[in-house]
Amino acid sequence: MKMLLVEDSTLLREVLFETINNLKNISVEGMAGTQSKAISLLDEMQFDILLLDIELDDGNGFEVVKHTRLAKYPFKAPILIMLTNHTTSQYLSLAKDLGVHYFFDKSMEFDLAIEAIEFEAECFTH
Repeated sequence: MKMLLVEDSTLLREVLFETINNLKNISVEGMAGTQSKAISLLDEMQFDILLLDIELDDGNGFEVVKHTRLAKYPFKAPILIMLTNHTTSQYLSLAKDLGVHYFFDKSMEFDLAIEAIEFEAECFTH
């Protein structure tokens, strides 16, 4: 299972990269810290899962999610996981409306996010 990791914090991106690449059946095949880089990578190759933050250097994760929902998007839409510090009810509602599969609080639910990734990777292989 191929993941695109979209996170503007270099430190957190490195922690997530190490953590996820130690899981079975999944590897981080692309990383981005900006909305534009994420969209560019999404147009280049198929990713099975997209882990992304809301706040990005040049935009936000919702615009990245919207890109995967466009009719012109060249690949199968990935499983969408948001991991953010911005867990307001408005953001949660928008995420649901856009078809985000999982929505986690970075500070409180980091382990749950990793468990969801493990679960999806396990299901993907069966």
